[in-house]
Amino acid sequence: MIIDKLSGNKKIPMHMPGHKRNTALAPYLKRLGADLDITEIEGFDNLHSPNGIIYESMQKAAEVRGAKSAFYLVGGSTAGILASVAAGIERGDKVIVARNCHKSVYNALELQDAKPVFVMPKIHTKTGISGSIEPCDIEDAIKENPDAKLVILTSPTYEGVTSDIKGICKIAHKHNIPVLVDGAHGAHLGFTEDFLLDNIRQGADISVESLHKTLPSLTQTAVCYVNSNLVDSQKVADKLSVFQSSSPSYLLMASIDGCINLLAEKKEELFLAWNQHLEYFYEKCKDLENLKILENDGEFFGLDKTKIVILTKNGPWLSNSLREMGIECEMTTPWYVVAMTGMGDTKEMLSYFASCLLRLDKDAEKWDETDTLGLTLPEKAMETADAKKEEYEWVEVADSLDRISAGYVFAYPPGVPIIAPGEVISEEIKTLLSGYIKAGDGILQNIPENKVKVVK
Repeated sequence: MIIDKLSGNKKIPMHMPGHKRNTALAPYLKRLGADLDITEIEGFDNLHSPNGIIYESMQKAAEVRGAKSAFYLVGGSTAGILASVAAGIERGDKVIVARNCHKSVYNALELQDAKPVFVMPKIHTKTGISGSIEPCDIEDAIKENPDAKLVILTSPTYEGVTSDIKGICKIAHKHNIPVLVDGAHGAHLGFTEDFLLDNIRQGADISVESLHKTLPSLTQTAVCYVNSNLVDSQKVADKLSVFQSSSPSYLLMASIDGCINLLAEKKEELFLAWNQHLEYFYEKCKDLENLKILENDGEFFGLDKTKIVILTKNGPWLSNSLREMGIECEMTTPWYVVAMTGMGDTKEMLSYFASCLLRLDKDAEKWDETDTLGLTLPEKAMETADAKKEEYEWVEVADSLDRISAGYVFAYPPGVPIIAPGEVISEEIKTLLSGYIKAGDGILQNIPENKVKVVK
């Protein structure tokens, strides 16, 4: 393992980094593990030209996932998305994109001056949550845009919703179009039968997965898996050298390596325990009356049970109440709260969480679907790149109806745009923005002082 080799390195470092692994220099260095923090020196390989321990580790990661190639990401899934899009298309190409993709996808498309063709996920009728992307909608988009060079979608989503990746890939591959899946939230899938199938085994050409979100690995660690004859793995590697640091952190790479080895050696034991803890939690929450846990009522292709979505009439109240009880959730919206579980959760942690929900349930207003709002696809007035070049002004959300957006407004998390440059702000969009503003907690990004950037 990389961590073992790092621990055994006793040479005097006449090279970077400047702390020289001298943890006596400052207390924080020891706490951060600086004694293991090195650079690309003899025997430790090079992430951007691997032929030693990093190469061997990435080969093992590909084997564990069932992919042809694996590339370690020390810039999170964002680096993998940026590189994969740059490797998959030429400048100005047309791309079929799920509208509920993460902002890194939009940034990648913008960098390539790509022409996105948006496909809307089905909106869950009772909650307004973005649902699965239908294979038939991808097929229709390809028929209308046969010159498209890439399909991009997210599965699972922030709320755990998965799409029929196998069906979508089958359609796209008939037209020799590769499929890139943002699987940042699905690094844990596919390892045992208790959890949903992963993207690679369903036929995805590229799946970018964040280990740190659900698995025992440090923040900012991810893997880009390639399993395709339609994608040039070497081109992905070349682009990763553009979008990742030329001095990648060995602490992060050791974390990835450690996580992959843990999955290879103890996956059955670890996933069995995780699944049992989840079953215990859901069993306790069956007694909820006013709050409601999101379930797959048949509208989703799949729903990842590791994401706990609590439906409520007042998301900020629930989130703040849980915080006062010592529980910090992942995301708050006006209509629901997302709690992410991970391999590190214990039965005691999930038991306490369930107990807190049951206590709060008595004071909660009964949830119903009447006030929920979902993502909509706005009318497109001009291309994204053109809208960003126009003169602009900032207007209050209340005064934004029928104006053309000159920028993105993201709900973060999960980083999905409510409005993009060149799109018209409709009554539905205005109401959705107002709902997020009312909820507070800084959910919206790029909307200073509750004003939106519009074409002048």
